[in-house]
Amino acid sequence: MQEKNLTRRGFIKTASGLALAPALGWMPGMAHAAGKEIVVGTWGGDYQNLLQQIINPIVGKQGVNVVYDTGNAVGRVTKLRAEKNSRRGSMDVALLGEVDMYDAERSGTLEPVDAKKLPNLAHAIGALKTPYSIPHIFSAMTLVYNTEKFPTPPDSLEVLLDPKWKGQVGFSDILYLYNAVFVGLGAGGDTKSFDGGKRFLAKLKPNAPRIYPSNEAVAAAFKSGEIAIACMWKARALQWRDSGLPLGFVIPKEGSVPVAFEAAVAKNSRNKDAAWEYLNAMLDPQGQIAFAEKMGYAPTVTNASLPEPLKRVGFSDAEVKLLHAYDLKGLTEKKADILEFWNKEFKAG
Repeated sequence: MQEKNLTRRGFIKTASGLALAPALGWMPGMAHAAGKEIVVGTWGGDYQNLLQQIINPIVGKQGVNVVYDTGNAVGRVTKLRAEKNSRRGSMDVALLGEVDMYDAERSGTLEPVDAKKLPNLAHAIGALKTPYSIPHIFSAMTLVYNTEKFPTPPDSLEVLLDPKWKGQVGFSDILYLYNAVFVGLGAGGDTKSFDGGKRFLAKLKPNAPRIYPSNEAVAAAFKSGEIAIACMWKARALQWRDSGLPLGFVIPKEGSVPVAFEAAVAKNSRNKDAAWEYLNAMLDPQGQIAFAEKMGYAPTVTNASLPEPLKRVGFSDAEVKLLHAYDLKGLTEKKADILEFWNKEFKAG
C-alpha cells in the first residue's frame, strides 16, 4: 500500500500538466423496487448534487436509476460491515476516501474490481488504482485563508496556534481523519500514525477552534466572517474562491496530504451490473472534466483533457514535493482511536 501511495507523486506531477494532458431521500432498504435501480452511499452537499447533475444522466441512458444514501464515512463503513453476511445489502455502491475504503476492503465487504465491466478503467492513472475500488477525483489538503485578513499568505501550520486567530480557525468535522494527519505534520508527526495530530490538536484547543458539521458549513463560516482560516482540500478552496469569496490557499512548509475519493461495489450488492455501470460513468472523461470545472478536483483519468483555465486544479513541482504518502494500514488500524480523541478530547467543551 505504501508503494502505491508513493507513486501517487508521479501522478500528481503528471496531473499538473495533463491538459491535465485531467436526492432523493428514500429509505435505502426500500430501494431496488424494480429494474436497474441502485443505492449509492455518499456524502451530501455539493458532491452529491454534482453526482446527480453529472453522473446520473450518463447512467440514465443505460436505464439505471440512482437513489442516494447520504451520511458520513464512518456510518457508511459501519453499514457495510453490519450487512456483510446479509445475502442482499442495502447499498450497491460505496463512495469513500482512500483510508476509509481500505478499511472497508480489509473488512471483506467489497467486490473485487471487474475490469471487463469497466472500459473506462483502462484510462485511470495506474498509481491510483486498487484491486477493490476505482479512483474518482483527487486533491490535497491546504491552509485556506481570508485574503482580507491575511495580506501575506501564511506559510506554516503554526499560524493556527497564534492567539491572534483565537476562535477564527475552522475545521470540517467529517474530515477529522485527514485534519489530524495534516496538522500532525506541524507537530513533527508523519503519515504513519495520528500521534503528531494528537499533539497539535491538544495545543490548538485553547485557541478555541470551530468545528463545523460539513465542508459547506465551513464555506458559510468564511462567508459570514466567523473564521479567517481553515484546513480544507484545495479543490474546495478553488470552488469557494470561484463563487466570489475572498480566499487564498497554500500548502504549508511542513507539507500536506493528498486524497483520492474512490468508489467500490458492495460484495452483496443487489444489482452489481448496474453498480459497475455507475462506476464506469464516474470515470467518463467528460464527467471528470465537469467535476474539475465545478468542484476543482483533478481528474484521475488520462483522457480527460482539461482546457488551459482548469490546469489550476493540479499541483506544481514544488507542491508535489511537499505531499506525504499515507501508510494506509497504519492509519486504518488507529482510526477508531483518533475518532475518539477528536470527539471526546478535541471537540468536547
